[in-house]
Amino acid sequence: VSVVNMSHKAPAVEMLFGDQKVTTPINPGAYFSRYSTVDPGAKNVSFKKASSDSLVASLPAGDYYDSSKFYTVLLYDNPGGGSKAVRIADIFSGNDANRAYYRFYQLSVDMPSVDLYFGNNKVEGNRMPADNVNSPSYNQFKAIDPGSFSLKATAAGTDSVIASTTFSHFAAMGYYTIFLKGVKGGTGAGSFTIE
Repeated sequence: VSVVNMSHKAPAVEMLFGDQKVTTPINPGAYFSRYSTVDPGAKNVSFKKASSDSLVASLPAGDYYDSSKFYTVLLYDNPGGGSKAVRIADIFSGNDANRAYYRFYQLSVDMPSVDLYFGNNKVEGNRMPADNVNSPSYNQFKAIDPGSFSLKATAAGTDSVIASTTFSHFAAMGYYTIFLKGVKGGTGAGSFTIE
């Protein structure tokens, strides 16, 4: 399981299985870059405000975790207000040794619609906040030619840059999740960032 906290309008949270804390506090904008093992079985997963009993979000009770699968548990800002959580089954199905694989999560609730570019090539268009929650195809990895690219997110249909990187490397047979995160007026980890 990998845990991602992209709910910038929520406090730092701790993830629980039932009543047991299974993470240290996770600040908004932070995520686990590696998968952690969990015992297989049904889990009641919730996120509570760090060092508090205040519920921020939860997953449906009794979701089953299979030891042969990889999952991302994502806490995000709900476009309708508050925070929500979703569990994503990560499927690494690409088997072409000459390709890299990416997926893009638009997780900035303050940006209604964005386009994503690799260099000057638009690879994603008109992506809405947390659209991967209701459109599972956005959770699947897409094949690209490996290489190094600048990345930029623009307001959809314009050349107005929201966030960019100068260099991102995509290795053959590598799997990458790209996030647009941040909030209007945010600073530090809360500023608009693409990574």
